[in-house]
Amino acid sequence: MKKIFFLSSLLFASFLFVNSCANNQEPKQEAMKKDSAASCSNSTIMDPNTPKPMALMMRSMAANADSIKAKILRGEKLDSLQFPFLRFYLVEPTDKNVLEPSFFEHAKVFQKAYYEVFNHPTEQKKYYNLYIGKCVACHQNYCSGPLKRINKMPINE
Repeated sequence: MKKIFFLSSLLFASFLFVNSCANNQEPKQEAMKKDSAASCSNSTIMDPNTPKPMALMMRSMAANADSIKAKILRGEKLDSLQFPFLRFYLVEPTDKNVLEPSFFEHAKVFQKAYYEVFNHPTEQKKYYNLYIGKCVACHQNYCSGPLKRINKMPINE
């Protein structure tokens, strides 16, 4: 059952990503055809590589973290069923060199921190910030690119 949910989530995230890219490119291409004076500086550089499953899952996890933060700030009760843990460490990463014991230890600590957010309904801000701190700790060692975004995620008290 968990595998089916995981695969469904991954497939859905991939569909959303591909669909949003396809929808964004059509208007740009037509606009460039109409405007022959369009310069290269007007277009943005997209990810030139096909994102690996781990990168897609990380993006989904970031979206979930944003949603969790919003619910906490509104004082709403969090439901772990609404935000299931995505086992990102089981899928192909962008860089296979990250698959070392330290990475898996970070993943284990992160997973524990993730569940603690839901296990402490009266201290969700505290445990949410600890959970985001685990993201930072791992990304300081592996794939530092998302740190700018992750550093904006904690709840300021």
